[in-house]
Amino acid sequence: MPPAVMATGTATATDMATAMDMAAMTRRRAEPRCLAFAAAAWAMAAHAQQGLTAAPAGSMIVQPRIGVMQTWTDNLRLQEHDKDAALITTLSPGIRILSNSGSLRGSVDYTLNGIAYLKTDQPARFQNSLVANAQAELISRTLFVDMRANIGQQNASAFGQQSAPTLGSQGAVNNLANQNQHETGTLAIAPSLRGMLGGVATYDLRGEFTRTEARGTSLGDSRGSSGTLRIDQWNAGMLGWWLQANTQQVKPKTARSNRSETLKAGVNYRPDPDWFFTLDAGRERNDFLGSGTQDGPTGGVTAEWTPTPRTRMGANWQYHDYGNSHGLTFEHRMARSVWRFADMSTTTLGNTGAPGGVRTYYDQFFLLFASVEPDPVQRDVRVRQELQRQGLSPDAPLANGFLSTGPSRLRSQQLGVTLQGVRSSLSAQLSRSITRRLGSNLNQGDLANTSRVEQRSYALTASHQLTPLSGVSLTASRQESTGDFANQSIQLTSWIASWNARLGPRLNGQLGARHSRSEGAAPYTENAVYANLTQLF
Repeated sequence: MPPAVMATGTATATDMATAMDMAAMTRRRAEPRCLAFAAAAWAMAAHAQQGLTAAPAGSMIVQPRIGVMQTWTDNLRLQEHDKDAALITTLSPGIRILSNSGSLRGSVDYTLNGIAYLKTDQPARFQNSLVANAQAELISRTLFVDMRANIGQQNASAFGQQSAPTLGSQGAVNNLANQNQHETGTLAIAPSLRGMLGGVATYDLRGEFTRTEARGTSLGDSRGSSGTLRIDQWNAGMLGWWLQANTQQVKPKTARSNRSETLKAGVNYRPDPDWFFTLDAGRERNDFLGSGTQDGPTGGVTAEWTPTPRTRMGANWQYHDYGNSHGLTFEHRMARSVWRFADMSTTTLGNTGAPGGVRTYYDQFFLLFASVEPDPVQRDVRVRQELQRQGLSPDAPLANGFLSTGPSRLRSQQLGVTLQGVRSSLSAQLSRSITRRLGSNLNQGDLANTSRVEQRSYALTASHQLTPLSGVSLTASRQESTGDFANQSIQLTSWIASWNARLGPRLNGQLGARHSRSEGAAPYTENAVYANLTQLF
């Protein structure tokens, strides 16, 4: 799911991801010959990168891969009647790059999925999947550029047709003919300049430029820009002061833009290393309610408690004329378990999703292995090996969300628990989000037809290692969406079982089966079986 463009926040990506992202967000229908061209280009790129893999240990990891998946489904078009059974072949070249030293640090994971259909007239198509984050240090300790790029599948409507992805060990593939899903990409670049002010204070001047596009629709397309100047007291002790000025503008492609400006002053208080408090007050101006520009006070408080390196709690509250925001997080790691809870309320400008919290099994296991492997690059490798061993998809379960234009209020609650045994593991993810529109006649999409969208998601996965080279897993999930009216209700329940095995030093295989049942606005049942081979290089 692409991240929402929020009223406050930061962003990160890679230069390589930029090119991938721009290529992915074209609106032209992909031709079948593109897959062969992409596979050849990927192979040449992998060969060219071989010199990079010889870099010193821990500095850079480059790992090309290619996957082949064969799927049979009894309901390709997800219809209640006149089901269309089909065979689906998916060829997935991909590459993963990690760097943890030098002037460029970060990671890129990109996959091009070429999907062909047999026994049906559904045309072949392509899907891009990209997760990229990086920071470039252009001038030592002075000039930085944070970047982020994401490409994935997003529902246009929370009440439209819903479908479960096919979960492979290297990622999820949405290969069913779901007209409600659109490939959505987000690119964000944030340069920042840091330095000293006369030995009294430090400054951080940051700009941010974002672009979001959805293939096949203009709903949710937007461009954003923001600037932030923060001045902090230098070498502050128990008590320190700070000043911050912020401006932000988001321009949707098919609607009026929204703008906000904020000026705040605050005080930090750290009585001991475990506790941290912030108190702030100021003025803000915005047009979120649509009745001209509103100008009013703002203020808030933040508290953080870190009693141990494995336990963290945080809370914040901020007053706004258009609606207060808050955040509450709890995180605790034990030797073989991790627990995380998040409750957040914020204002979003554009596409909605579930900000913060643990959204995927990768996030959960990355946190679980923090005490075992502190180095993020090596931890990434270990987490992916563990997920592959258990047959779990790194990007499952998917977070709810929908394409939207205009300002909205989002309340999100998430609970994630992972328990790991010697040969078995159990992971549970629960989330609830309520999105309410701000103002009137400012929104497009679902929030133009209802004042609120409530989404709930439940997922439970159990896995067991049969042998050192093979294992089984079972995932049960349910997604629910409701609006103001009776016809704005839909539920999707899915069961996914899989067997996975290491067939060679770098060859992995997987067999799986899926049963899905949709109720409400778009009812249907669907059954599928699939086989997947992934070769790492």
